[in-house]
Amino acid sequence: MRPSARLTVGRRVLAAMSMVLTVLAGSFATPAAQAQSALPSSPAQAWDQFLTVTGEPGPHRVAGHYFTSPVPPKAQEKIRPQALVGPSTPILVGNNACTIAVAGYDKGGNKVAITAGHCGKPGADVISADAAEAGKIGTFVRAGAPDYGVIKLNPNVQLTNTYGAARISKLGGPLPASFAQACKTGISTGTTCGPVIGSSGPYILAHVCGSHGDSGGPFYRNGRLLGIVSGGVGNLPSCTTPLQGPLHAPTAAVSWNTIKAGLDANGGVGAGFRLA
Repeated sequence: MRPSARLTVGRRVLAAMSMVLTVLAGSFATPAAQAQSALPSSPAQAWDQFLTVTGEPGPHRVAGHYFTSPVPPKAQEKIRPQALVGPSTPILVGNNACTIAVAGYDKGGNKVAITAGHCGKPGADVISADAAEAGKIGTFVRAGAPDYGVIKLNPNVQLTNTYGAARISKLGGPLPASFAQACKTGISTGTTCGPVIGSSGPYILAHVCGSHGDSGGPFYRNGRLLGIVSGGVGNLPSCTTPLQGPLHAPTAAVSWNTIKAGLDANGGVGAGFRLA
């Protein structure tokens, strides 16, 4: 297919999606309490066992998901009981399990991490799911529109631009062309990649596997942070088992360019953000 034809198809797909699909911001947040609910009935247990056997080897760190979740990287293990924070660090904000997109400094010298806005409320304590023994690692200070959250990290937290499979060396910039491959990393479904479908307002749309707990994770291409995972698109189910194949909701990510503009316009913690 010629490039011009691909662009035309991409525009048609995007237009159709804009008409019939709704971005379900927040659909990728996971209440931690929900994961610790009462034991399921026997049929549910049997179904869970079937999905466990047919899923990826694991570990499965978020209940109801059967992809291999990332484990704490060696760099985190080396500094215990301190916490290491960077792109794809899993966090608990109150009862919500989410993922961090990026960590760095603001113009005031504060250590800051960015995640999805629906992951928490101002004043909520933040804990690293990879270093729970570190206790509180920061405070959720602000949720901005359209869907980003600012975490002020404690001074003793160590920052990194590489965390497990995710490495971020650049921020924002031009959006990739339709059908370009981009990836996301999150605690529920790990690192998954797929084609960019297009953009709709502040959102970048891509057919990338994502689910509850992946909210706030980095959406990137070739080390460049394009945005942060916000939620699913449309009425298809989120990505919970490899048996779904491509039959899952596309992912919507909030553009980093939009987030950066919001951080700077609001001032305070997060303004003038730069990589560690």
